[in-house]
Amino acid sequence: MTSIYTVICFFRVKKDQITPFLKMAKKTGDILVSHGTLDHSIYLSYELTGNQGTMGMLNLFELEEDEELVLGQTVFNDEDHYYEIMKKTGSNDMLSYLNQYIKGIIELDKIISSKFKLV
Repeated sequence: MTSIYTVICFFRVKKDQITPFLKMAKKTGDILVSHGTLDHSIYLSYELTGNQGTMGMLNLFELEEDEELVLGQTVFNDEDHYYEIMKKTGSNDMLSYLNQYIKGIIELDKIISSKFKLV
């Protein structure tokens, strides 16, 4: 049976910082994939309101007028694989640089991240 483990992150990014943020996210993803993650994807929000009686993401997030919501997803084989990759990349100089760089683009305390397992 396949056991997939995924980490998702929601980023509130200032509209004027979208391009540098997306470049940084792609570089981060390339590094993670080169170390063995199954996939790393970034999604720019398109429609944040619910439809057909459902709530939308705007019911969960308060965005400023000058912000966009970005979803990042990284996929691993399982939880052990996640920790293996995190250990491998923990001393990666480029990832350390990118993590410092992101602090100048977005407020870290506004990132929402969660982990999920496929059932």
